Amino acid sequence: MLKKEFNYSVYTHGQWKNKLSIYLSEIPIVQIEPLLELPASEQPEYNGALVVIELSYLMEIEDRLFTWMERFGISRNRLVVIVDKDNQPNAIFDRFKDYFHGVFPASGSVDLLAYLAENVLFGIEQGQECVRLENKLAGFYSDMRSLTKVGKALLTERNFDDLIGLILNETRKMIGADGGSIYVVEPPEKKGDPPIKLRFKKSALNLDADEFLLDIDRNSIAGYVAQKGEPLLIEDVYHLDGNEEFNFNPEFDKLHNYYTKSMMLIPMKNHRDEVIGVIQLINKKSPGVTRLSLEDMKGSGVVPFTDNCFEIAGALAGQAAMSIENYNLVNEIKQLFEGFVKASVTAIEQRDPTTSGHSFRVAEYTEALAKAVDVANEPGLEQTKFSKDQIQELRYASLLHDFGKVGVREKVLVKGKKLYTHELEIIKWRFQCLRKTAENQVLQQKLEAARNSQEDRFVLLDQKLAEEIAALHKMEKAIVHANEPTVLESGDFQVLEELTRKKVQLNDGEEVPLISKEEFLSLSIKRGTLDQTERAEIESHVTHTYAFLKQIPWTKDLEGIPNIAHSHHEKLDGTGYPLGIPAEKIPLQARMMTISDIFDALTAWDRPYKKAVPFDKALDILWDEAGKKKLDERLLKVFVDSEIYKKTEHLLARL
Repeated sequence: MLKKEFNYSVYTHGQWKNKLSIYLSEIPIVQIEPLLELPASEQPEYNGALVVIELSYLMEIEDRLFTWMERFGISRNRLVVIVDKDNQPNAIFDRFKDYFHGVFPASGSVDLLAYLAENVLFGIEQGQECVRLENKLAGFYSDMRSLTKVGKALLTERNFDDLIGLILNETRKMIGADGGSIYVVEPPEKKGDPPIKLRFKKSALNLDADEFLLDIDRNSIAGYVAQKGEPLLIEDVYHLDGNEEFNFNPEFDKLHNYYTKSMMLIPMKNHRDEVIGVIQLINKKSPGVTRLSLEDMKGSGVVPFTDNCFEIAGALAGQAAMSIENYNLVNEIKQLFEGFVKASVTAIEQRDPTTSGHSFRVAEYTEALAKAVDVANEPGLEQTKFSKDQIQELRYASLLHDFGKVGVREKVLVKGKKLYTHELEIIKWRFQCLRKTAENQVLQQKLEAARNSQEDRFVLLDQKLAEEIAALHKMEKAIVHANEPTVLESGDFQVLEELTRKKVQLNDGEEVPLISKEEFLSLSIKRGTLDQTERAEIESHVTHTYAFLKQIPWTKDLEGIPNIAHSHHEKLDGTGYPLGIPAEKIPLQARMMTISDIFDALTAWDRPYKKAVPFDKALDILWDEAGKKKLDERLLKVFVDSEIYKKTEHLLARL
């Protein structure tokens, strides 16, 4: 489960080191005491660490441990505290709340503790992976904005030379190149003949350079790329091995006191796969370098171009080609945006692996439904037709409909039971306390009976104890049962109400309820696992989605995406959220997405808070909602008649 390249450690103390080493043979188990005395420069590096410590020892080293954990931060550290039955959580947990994962009973099995440790470290790994994906997403978004800027210029700029210069400069800035040039294939003198010349058009290093012609052959690097029609990356043009099929001309360097080192050339092709030009980029600057001296160029100031540079330059080279052919520009932008959308969805679903694939399935269901509506003869839908651009708009809206879940707390997002795990454990401890109290009382009564020579009462006392233990077991079982989520409203919570009146006496004589008011309210949830506050937080993801999507400068054919995604939880009778708008204000595309979203949520493989619902049961629920005028009955009929729901098998096979 854990990646070998991820640097993990478990820090503990005393006998726990040897105990855990038996079950965690591939994870370093380190005594924590020596680490607390080491200076920061000598601390071991790690990606993720779990501190397993007894509560009594934690209280002894509280300040030192807190300082040590703060040094590495909450993204890499978690804390599990071992307690015995007499320990109760105290104020020390508040101090470590950002690191605190939970408590573990001292009497618990070591293999279970080891399993817990692996899961905690896996959680740290997933959290850091999510951050990595979010950073990658930010890079995608920045690149998309730059590409969009060039795309807008393409629509407004009518001067070909200015447009070529704009694309060259944007490409150079995006990948951090010091210089570059653009060459355009010269039309042949006789129509039908293959082109034989390249025309130099623009240089980023010599803006006053005159145009000139090159042969399309191997005597120059640009001519070679134009001839081969393939991109070329060179780490250092002065250190070629001599076996290349092209030649480097150093004349520019000699004339301008320059040093060309790394180079990348991209052929520009039209929609017929014909090379119509070459974009050449020179000397990728090291991170942080803004201006290059001659020494920098010969030294570490210049680095090789990367695959990512190649991808960006390739996209912009495509736009340059479209300034001539006006074809590949849209395709390049769409490819980049597709990657941006997929990175967005992947980043969000990394936070809750149990919903993995949901957005992609909803997109396929909804796209298929839109295409089915196009050919359907359902009354009221005969005139409804979706263009290719509208289908694409609907697909992106479906893919991004849950993006706002980035603003929902993870524990709420993945909540699988009505009570959080630690809440249920606390209730179980209270039952254990009641059982021990009952046992102590019977023992006291037996002792008193023995003193009075009434040993014949022992059988009656044992019977009484067994009845009390059985009653407590029944009550505890009722709580565990009530903690399970339900899909439809159900349940009788009379037993829970009675338990709120039952008290547990602590060691200091204080009495606490067996079930607190807050725990009772959670257990009394009649549908699902969320209370009203948590449900409101989950529902807020729609508003977050809309706020995010509104910030993107959509092209005209995609400008409806924010409103479509914003309405996917609205109902035709006005009872939906977040706006509670009536049917006439809900876009038809959003109504289709609502059906797909509900169906997938019902039929997706088992999640912690629910079991997967069979197809026929899921369709019954959808029909019931349509009967209540919450869903569009016409669209649901097309969804069923076209058997779009059967796409699940295909999607599961892919995912």
